[in-house]
Amino acid sequence: MIEYDIHRLRWLHTQLAEGWRLEGPVIERLVYRSAVGQVSAFEFVLRHERGCQVLAINDCPEVRSFMSERRLDSVLI
Repeated sequence: MIEYDIHRLRWLHTQLAEGWRLEGPVIERLVYRSAVGQVSAFEFVLRHERGCQVLAINDCPEVRSFMSERRLDSVLI
């Protein structure tokens, strides 16, 4: 996991601790596709009385674990 994504995942945890809630499903978007494989990013929608925000984080084992622990479904678009 690259440094940028570590900060984004920490920020997501912080937002949840501050009362923001996740709205599902999580959106999975293809960022890159080649003959070797593909890379996705996940978009998390967060809602609070202060508004709504969307956070995109590149696919990595930590993000998959986060989603699995919270039983979050994703939709590939």
